[in-house]
Amino acid sequence: MVALGRSVLDDSRSRKADRAGGLREGAALVKERMSQIVEMTRFFNEDDAVRKALSRAEINLGGMDLLMAGEKFEEAAIRLSDAAAFVSGAELEIVRLLERYRDPDWRKKWKRWADETIADSRAAGTTAIVVSKLERVLTIYRRGKAVGSYAIGLGKYGLSDKLYQGDEATPEGKYRIIRKYPETPFYKALLINYPNADDLKVFAEARKKGMIPGKNDAGGAIEIHGGGKNKLTQGCIGLENSDMDDIYKIAEVGTAVTIVGTLSVEGTILAEIEKFGKQ
Repeated sequence: MVALGRSVLDDSRSRKADRAGGLREGAALVKERMSQIVEMTRFFNEDDAVRKALSRAEINLGGMDLLMAGEKFEEAAIRLSDAAAFVSGAELEIVRLLERYRDPDWRKKWKRWADETIADSRAAGTTAIVVSKLERVLTIYRRGKAVGSYAIGLGKYGLSDKLYQGDEATPEGKYRIIRKYPETPFYKALLINYPNADDLKVFAEARKKGMIPGKNDAGGAIEIHGGGKNKLTQGCIGLENSDMDDIYKIAEVGTAVTIVGTLSVEGTILAEIEKFGKQ
């Protein structure tokens, strides 16, 4: 009888150990995915919903640890399930934020803009600037060849295409530098001709559809400026001051500035999005 009792006790302990091990393995997988999402969205500004979902997932995992310590495995399993659901919610929010970036028509348009700008630089023997927002990079072209790339920062909603004044989005399109400022509150600056005719057309259509809040106009004063790439702008393109020095010397009034959403999938968050966006 004593032997049987020990056998039952050992079996019970084994089942508990197996259950605990399975739950801990599940929690480790959720935590790993959370870390991946944080890394994937390190350049995001529009990530409030993502961060909130990850925070709630973390709270559930913390509660799960306490329940595991008290061998309340069923309740711990519920906590794990809830944490996994919040992580899935964060992933879906990323998919929603980048829906436009996954659209092949948008990608083709962005590539066409950049290709045209580079071709014009080559044909005319001039300098041009191409900004890719998702990659957070500004590239200088001279006679059609890339001669330098610089890390950039954007507005709070920089991944969105600018539509109206105050939306803190960074515009997309083909522009030109219309003025150089040697000294501003954000160090040196290059003013571009936003809004151009295409921007005003889109704005007018949006106004008709009731998409413009209040009496806001299309906005303006969009610059490439210094002040630091890690400081949020109100829709401008920010650089480190030393990088701005380089660009300021190279750029002239009339220099082409083309701003696109993205020019690449490989090596960006889009590569990951393509995986779970189809799930």
